[in-house]
Amino acid sequence: MPPNRMLIFSPAAFQLSGHQQSYLTGLGEALGRLGVDVHVLGLRGRGSYPAPIVSHAVGKDTAVESRSAYRERLGPLGDVVWGTGRLTHQVHLLNELRRVHHHLGGPPLLFEGFEYLSLAAYVAQARRTHRQACIFHDTNFNLRHASPVAAAYKLLARPFARHILRSMDRAFVHAPGMRENLFENVDPERRYTHKVEVIPYGAPHPEKVPRLDRAEARAALGIGTRRKALLAFGTLRADKCFRLVLGALARSPEWELLVAGPEGDVSFRQLQTLCEQAGVQQRVRMFPGFVPLGEHPRYFGAADAVLNLYEEHIRHESGTAQLARSFLRPVIAGGPPDLHAYVRETGAGWPVSPLSVDRLTAVLDEAARLDEAGRAAMERRIHAAAVARSWDAVASRVLTALSG
Repeated sequence: MPPNRMLIFSPAAFQLSGHQQSYLTGLGEALGRLGVDVHVLGLRGRGSYPAPIVSHAVGKDTAVESRSAYRERLGPLGDVVWGTGRLTHQVHLLNELRRVHHHLGGPPLLFEGFEYLSLAAYVAQARRTHRQACIFHDTNFNLRHASPVAAAYKLLARPFARHILRSMDRAFVHAPGMRENLFENVDPERRYTHKVEVIPYGAPHPEKVPRLDRAEARAALGIGTRRKALLAFGTLRADKCFRLVLGALARSPEWELLVAGPEGDVSFRQLQTLCEQAGVQQRVRMFPGFVPLGEHPRYFGAADAVLNLYEEHIRHESGTAQLARSFLRPVIAGGPPDLHAYVRETGAGWPVSPLSVDRLTAVLDEAARLDEAGRAAMERRIHAAAVARSWDAVASRVLTALSG
């Protein structure tokens, strides 16, 4: 029998940063349409969720500074302080999880986001009769990270991730390459292949979101340009190849770049410096801060294409690439193999391979020359991909996995 109640554990659920707001809203509402009473547990912040999702925000308001703010104030030690705070907060939240889970009658648990050490300790101690699953949004458990501290942590987290995998009834990843990378890093003997399932990274159905045409969206953002607009959306991070992007922008005078989202391990001040070095500061428009769901139509509507470039060693999915299809916007994707595969299989944009200034410049030129017939055909392909990968499709798979 499918469960009629589910508790989703997500420490950053109520924080105005990262992917959690859009991810949990989409998944929670889709599960609700399937008759599930959805509860979300996270650290208290400024975010909220629409009914019928039931929120459990615990602790004090834990709106935290970005990792870049810690680095600017403390140097390399900033990563250690930021990470230590993250671990401490999640230990407290896992203690609260026991109480809330018991109060709700012990429903199935979905760990949407987590810190590896604290969750491994929790599942080692917790006796259970309920089913539980987790989502590995990132399977990059090696030393190839922008920060030495992050690299050391992810490498040391391998045995803890293995214990989490062993303790779950099902683990989800969002692409086949991520699944293979998870096995290579934390389960090389492949004992748990039967537990790991690939599910789409959901996004709203195109017919269920408000969309603005380009003129209306640009007017709402105060943009008067007639140039093509490229959107870089989401948390600013070092693995998003901004130096390469700005180098290609310098060679592509027909394009402007819109950057919207909160700071991560890169600050807007650092990005501004890179723009000045590339000589493109007049063609880069920055919108700092978390972008609420209700404002998404402005940014995606204003864009001609959405940028999804990451360092080639990255093994996570791009939520922005998935969100773009809700607004029928093509993506310019490069880096992780799964992103290339997504573009090839769906025809929803252009691949950037090899990942270089020359190749990105060529792609921008091709995208700028797309005529009306080509644009219409592109939108049809994006629409088909959006329907197949909607939140309803994801929710049904999650519900099946958590059914006893």
